Amino acid sequence: MNKIAYSVFIAFVASLLTLISVSALSSSEREEADDEGLDPITLDELAEHDGAESCWKAIHGRVYDITDYVPDHPTDDEVILEWCGREATEGWDNKRPGVPHSPRAEGMLDEYLIGRLVDEEGEPVESEAATEANGNANGEADSDQARLSPAEDERLHRALLGLPLDGRYRGVFGDGGEMQVNVQFDLRDGQLSNISYRHLAYRDVDYRRLDEDDDLYPVWVQHQQLAESLEGQPLTAIFALYEPERLAEDIDGYSGATLRGNKVHSAFRDALNRGVYSWP
Repeated sequence: MNKIAYSVFIAFVASLLTLISVSALSSSEREEADDEGLDPITLDELAEHDGAESCWKAIHGRVYDITDYVPDHPTDDEVILEWCGREATEGWDNKRPGVPHSPRAEGMLDEYLIGRLVDEEGEPVESEAATEANGNANGEADSDQARLSPAEDERLHRALLGLPLDGRYRGVFGDGGEMQVNVQFDLRDGQLSNISYRHLAYRDVDYRRLDEDDDLYPVWVQHQQLAESLEGQPLTAIFALYEPERLAEDIDGYSGATLRGNKVHSAFRDALNRGVYSWP
């Protein structure tokens, strides 16, 4: 009798697994078919919607218009506005490092679906996060790092000692609900590199998009000089941003006050508080 019951149980489990597999496959096929019916949206078109007045973002090949949701997002506006107008899969899959958004959030996201992301030839654009995941699935991950013991794992050592880990960082400075500075940098052995501004604006002026003949263009040049001066320096060099005249030249009469190095410093500190954005 026990053998019969066991056989029935095994048959039931096998049937259940088959149904789940068929359901998952059918769901995947339905999603692919549904995507074919969505409006194609290029990266250039996506980039035109990069602010609170019109915020689109691409996640796993689909494009969402979340403009109406921005005021209801539970964090400061600059956190979500950072992803407007661009491919945002990495941010979606890492609400916190290694922690994706919840199934409830995924359900809400579907309400804002407007299209699918394509390149100039109309072919689907695969996210960087998906590409990395496929690489890892194919055995391209750093297996040496995975095999490190607690005695050898430097990441573990630095984390336990409260030291910044090697990796890529992103941080923002906002004031009055407006994101003014968004900085990105790499940290390797305590030294800064690959410093760049992903956003730099003040009172509706986007410094990154100014023409060279614009009156405020020298301010953009000064901010670039700040980043260049910090390249290759130890992390502690960010405190020099409190005295930006040490790092940048006073161009065309623009003062250190115009440079606002303290805001850049705050963006660096925010990045460190957030932790590693992506691993080396």
